[in-house]
Amino acid sequence: MVKRFQDKTVLILGATSGIGRTTALRFAQEGANVVVGGRSEDNGNEVVRSIEAMDGNGLFVQTDVRELDDLQNAVDRTVGEFGGLNVAFNNAGLAGTGNKAADESETDWSEMVDTKLNGVWRGMKCQIPAMLEAGGGAIVNMAGNWGLVGFPTYAAYCAAAHGVMGLTKAAAMEYVSAGIRINAVCPGAVDAPILDRMTGDNEEIKNSFAQQLPVGRLCSQEDIAEAVLWLASDAASYVNGVGLVLDGGGSP
Repeated sequence: MVKRFQDKTVLILGATSGIGRTTALRFAQEGANVVVGGRSEDNGNEVVRSIEAMDGNGLFVQTDVRELDDLQNAVDRTVGEFGGLNVAFNNAGLAGTGNKAADESETDWSEMVDTKLNGVWRGMKCQIPAMLEAGGGAIVNMAGNWGLVGFPTYAAYCAAAHGVMGLTKAAAMEYVSAGIRINAVCPGAVDAPILDRMTGDNEEIKNSFAQQLPVGRLCSQEDIAEAVLWLASDAASYVNGVGLVLDGGGSP
């Protein structure tokens, strides 16, 4: 059976744990060379070992999305190692502090925007020229469904996520004629480390989220990985500038 991403190269930022790690392994299973970007060297190397254990090709590049030089280095290493860049998943994020808008400190507000929104822009700023050189590609950005709706006590997160959606839609229009499609995924409550941090690892809160959803469960990391792979694949060749919602039919 032909693998969907055989001989393609994928760069994932925020790939050392959770959603990014799961997505990296799925791309590897589908034949891709996978570059794992993130801050944790130990976790990043573990992801690469897991990729290699399935006879895949992986590379870890220590990357902080708040640093443009780091992102350019990640793209340069990707191209240098594998000859080009075909797919990028900008997944790095931040849990936030859970404060009302007027109670948020300027430091926490700026950190959220600089990581979640500016980090995606920095990633695309470096990824797009490499994809233009390769003759096209696909970018998927992590927005989250708080990029489409509001949620109390998370104004900074919602603002940054809405910004990711605006950036995705505008850039999608700018580069589609050059063969680059840009989309976003917008999951609701995801059973992943970032939700653990946001809830204080409280299983009761997580279960209450799940019970509010028509589907009766949280979104899984595998659900998101499959959505990202589809958006990046030829099967989604007419999909551009979309925020794909994964919320089980309703979102807490």
